[in-house]
Amino acid sequence: MKDFKLDTPEKINTGFIFPENYFDNFSNRVFKQLPNKETKLFSFYSRNKKWIYSAAALLVLALSLPLVYKMENSEEHLNAVDVENYLTLQSTISEDEIINLLEQEDIDQLRVNALHTNIKQNQIINLN
Repeated sequence: MKDFKLDTPEKINTGFIFPENYFDNFSNRVFKQLPNKETKLFSFYSRNKKWIYSAAALLVLALSLPLVYKMENSEEHLNAVDVENYLTLQSTISEDEIINLLEQEDIDQLRVNALHTNIKQNQIINLN
């Protein structure tokens, strides 16, 4: 066997022969052979515009419903208190005028409540 010397590099014959300056133009030739297909670009916003708008509308609705509900309840409560205070403080208003301003449902409910109150009072009196 032949001695191997590290100091003297030997030229090894690979067996492959290629022309000179072959790799100088290689990348240009490969790019010419590739198809000239351009990729289509689309923005995320334009493709999903409906979903973005619906999500924004849902978010606005979800954030505004508690506020509307709170305002509605507070207005009813304030209005009931204001009306009650007005009626108790105004001594010039007669019962007939109040009854004229009430709706029929309210009058019927007052009659039922008065009837129940009278029955309870009679039962208490009869027990004693």
